[in-house]
Amino acid sequence: MVKINLEARALNAELRRAKTRGKIIEAASEVIARKGPNNVTIEDIVSAAGVARGTFYNYFQSTTELVAAVAAELAQSTDLEIEIQLQTLEDPAEEFAVFGVLMASRVVGDPTRTWVNLQQDRLQTAPPSAFVRRFEMILGRGVETGRFRPIDPLAARALALGSARAAIRNITSGQAGAAHAADVLALVLVAFGVPEAEAQPICARAIQVVRNAAA
Repeated sequence: MVKINLEARALNAELRRAKTRGKIIEAASEVIARKGPNNVTIEDIVSAAGVARGTFYNYFQSTTELVAAVAAELAQSTDLEIEIQLQTLEDPAEEFAVFGVLMASRVVGDPTRTWVNLQQDRLQTAPPSAFVRRFEMILGRGVETGRFRPIDPLAARALALGSARAAIRNITSGQAGAAHAADVLALVLVAFGVPEAEAQPICARAIQVVRNAAA
């Protein structure tokens, strides 16, 4: 009986911790969306979450950890949307283009995602694992089918995800328009071995696919 009570107590404590952690992540997303990506403080987040500053640091030791947690939550929801968009595509090059355009469009149109992207860039944090897994799946299919040339996966990931982050930064800072993401994606496809004459049309179609899905 004592053992059961101890186990129940430990489970309840873990559930409370998970609930509080989730509340902080949710509050961070809400505050960022409301105040914009450049005006958020830890005080704003703990106030919105209804927790003490010390409680915040029991769950997140730094801004880096909070950014990673918010990014992971956003990535999980976005990955489901990406899966829906990609399920009818057979060409890995088209999959990659739609994946990239969809990611860019969601970041540019969402203050919370913009903030996360800028913070990840500043803090040099790794991209969410959901996005990495998705990219590696597409890359693997591309190499296996001969659509992409044989390429070191780590180098390919650095090129693709690093370029995507830079493109999003260029768009959100006002240095480039929305079409910039497709231009960058086309260059990455060429680096992967897709003929230059095909890369730009593939990315143009990807933009249309994403637009149609949003309509």
